[in-house]
Amino acid sequence: MLPPLVADINIAVSVIRFLRAQGVDVVAGREEGWYTYEDRDLLREAHVRNRFVLTHDSDFGTLAVHEGQPITGIIHLRSGNRPSAEVIADLQALLNTEIDWTPPLIVVCESGKPPRLRPLAAIDV
Repeated sequence: MLPPLVADINIAVSVIRFLRAQGVDVVAGREEGWYTYEDRDLLREAHVRNRFVLTHDSDFGTLAVHEGQPITGIIHLRSGNRPSAEVIADLQALLNTEIDWTPPLIVVCESGKPPRLRPLAAIDV
C-alpha cells in the first residue's frame, strides 16, 4: 500500500481516481484549489500533513536534496508526458512492490524499470 499522498496538480484526475479505488488516501491539489502553489509550498503542505508528494515534476527532488527542504516523501513519476493508462500501470507496479515507506524518502518511478528508492536520513523531518 502507498502512504498518504498529496497529488500535485500535474497528476491526472483519472490517476487520482485509480489510487482512491485502490484504497490510497489522496489529497488532490486540483481539488484543494492549489493552482497558485509553488513547488516548495506544496512540499511544505504535504510535510505538515505527513504525506508524500505525488508528482511528475523533478523540482521536488531538487528542493529536498539540494536545498534541504524538509519532506515526508516524494514519489516522482517520470515522465509526465505519457497517457494516464501508462502512469496507472506504473502505479499498479508500485502498489505491488514491497517498500518500506519510512520517511524521509524519494521514490522515482520510470516505466519499465523497478522503482528507485532514496532514503534521505540526512534531512531533518
